[in-house]
Amino acid sequence: MFEDVLELLRAFIYGEEPKLSGKSNIEELLKFAYRQKLLGIFAYMNKRWSLFDSKKAKSLDAAYYSALFESTVRCSKFLKLSEFLSENKIEHMPVKGYYIRELYPVKELRSFGDIDILIHEKDRKRCDSLMKSLGYTVKNDWEPTYSYIKDDEYYEIHTNLFDVRLKDRADMTEYFSSAWLHAKKDSGLRFVPDTEFHLIYIICHLAKHLSTGGAGIRMYLDVALYILRYDSVISWERTEEEFKKLGLERFFHTVLSAVNEWFYVKASCDFENFGEELSELLEFTLDSDIFGHSRDNSTIKLRGEERSKKRTALKILFPPAEQLENRYTFLKRSRILLPLAWIVRVFKNFGLIPKKIKELVNLKKAEISEVESFDSFMREIGL
Repeated sequence: MFEDVLELLRAFIYGEEPKLSGKSNIEELLKFAYRQKLLGIFAYMNKRWSLFDSKKAKSLDAAYYSALFESTVRCSKFLKLSEFLSENKIEHMPVKGYYIRELYPVKELRSFGDIDILIHEKDRKRCDSLMKSLGYTVKNDWEPTYSYIKDDEYYEIHTNLFDVRLKDRADMTEYFSSAWLHAKKDSGLRFVPDTEFHLIYIICHLAKHLSTGGAGIRMYLDVALYILRYDSVISWERTEEEFKKLGLERFFHTVLSAVNEWFYVKASCDFENFGEELSELLEFTLDSDIFGHSRDNSTIKLRGEERSKKRTALKILFPPAEQLENRYTFLKRSRILLPLAWIVRVFKNFGLIPKKIKELVNLKKAEISEVESFDSFMREIGL
């Protein structure tokens, strides 16, 4: 099935008729597409090339038109919100999906669950009030990300593009705090990241998902289409230097090698070609959902705590101050108040207790050998 998935995506990129092997179970192929948010693309390819039997055609046509409609409506609503923010003097910069969709052969087929928007920290309170005035409900309200929901709309509004520290890597929060220095005017007070900075962010975002759970193949498709469009204007030497600063040079090469191997999109720079590692990465990727792996995250947590189940369990129950300080800002003033934060956390998240119990049960069952194997794989790909 894996080869047919890649063949469909390559054919989508280049506008060609896919040459499927005929060996894939169509039901499994379409379930995979649904799980990885690719069903609209597969439905489009079927509509154009009549790939699957007529019994599937009607439901796939429905999926295709649904994807077109939902994407068009979501973007229309975002543009109204963007205009409203501009009218109220809020500078804002969408990242990832909103601009990446323009690179897709059929832009409406680049779906997104949320739209990520960067604002200035000084505008947080006013932006929050404006969002509430429009009827949006706050889902999360701790820095650097507030999330808002209304009907089918979901926005994550950031004051920094990164809030996770990757294992043994540079401080991403500090690095991406310079995002506004790389902003270009789009329309009104809406900005777009410059080409190289946006690529660096997209790949670092992919690294974050891989390090904390996994990433689906659409994230690599985004990178492939980005390179296909901007290859000639990107300074690859300068971009590689930035990844060196971040401690992600090998991962950068892994991603370039993957999109070359999987989608036949080659960046105009020298990069290390990976063999066996890419096969393992592909298997890991295709076994993921769009933003996470199907396995529980005990393996990932144990890797972060040097394979100590006791230390990992304590961190689940009693997170360190740096993990909580954005949510409970009084910790920034005094770390002595950490026990108070633990108590508040329990009462505010009482409904999550069964989930934490399940995490502890999975942690107890986790095999250290699996953690070591996962750690070896992640190091091979540069994480």
